[in-house]
Amino acid sequence: MWAFNLENRIITLAGNKLRIEEQLTEVLDYELGERSLLLKARSLAANGSLSLIKMRYQLNPRGFEIDTEETRKEVLHIAEHEFLHECDAIKLLGVAGLGPKYVDHLMCSQPKWMPFPGGYGHFLVMEVPPGENLDEIWDELSDCQLEGIRTQLARILELLRQNGHKLVDQHPSYLNYDVETDKLYLVDLTHLRGTDPTAETSFPIDEESPYVEAFNLWRTPYHESEEGEDDSAGETLPPSD
Repeated sequence: MWAFNLENRIITLAGNKLRIEEQLTEVLDYELGERSLLLKARSLAANGSLSLIKMRYQLNPRGFEIDTEETRKEVLHIAEHEFLHECDAIKLLGVAGLGPKYVDHLMCSQPKWMPFPGGYGHFLVMEVPPGENLDEIWDELSDCQLEGIRTQLARILELLRQNGHKLVDQHPSYLNYDVETDKLYLVDLTHLRGTDPTAETSFPIDEESPYVEAFNLWRTPYHESEEGEDDSAGETLPPSD
């Protein structure tokens, strides 16, 4: 299933040994020549705590037309910038109670058993957020619950926009939903990019925004405005993949 499976591997981060219990995702970034993974890992210490880890690791640049020293340096700079950008967004969401809580982040080199020994390995360590993956349960939820999710999702995306972040891809699997507390969490920020909230093309995100609609969780079209109004006026559609 995975190009490189880390399940049951033991990794050491800041002196702490952890066993990878589950690999949740694997995304290949052709432009950067890196893979990013979302993992659940359990500490081998006495407390046995479970963590959510976002890992990004470099692949051999020769396979991605990154063939000059200047290009390699530029790609490494962008990869580090995007990783730290994601760390900032996780801190923001965690403090607001809208995503996993930030624990730590580390930048190190890959060991010999990894795909590109000596290449970078970036780790973002988080607490495991409450709830279940929304992609797995959304069709079991009521219309009322989905409308509440829509409102919460708009709030999350608007908070990101106001702080210079945006998602360039939308999918319900990026979200966790806690049925008991009716709380939504944005968990997977693989497709996070920077944005300028002061730009003329940056509009506030609400329930009717195409950035919300693109998550495709809704059974019927959502129209809050009065009949006859043009809901699309002034909107800018998200970029395509």
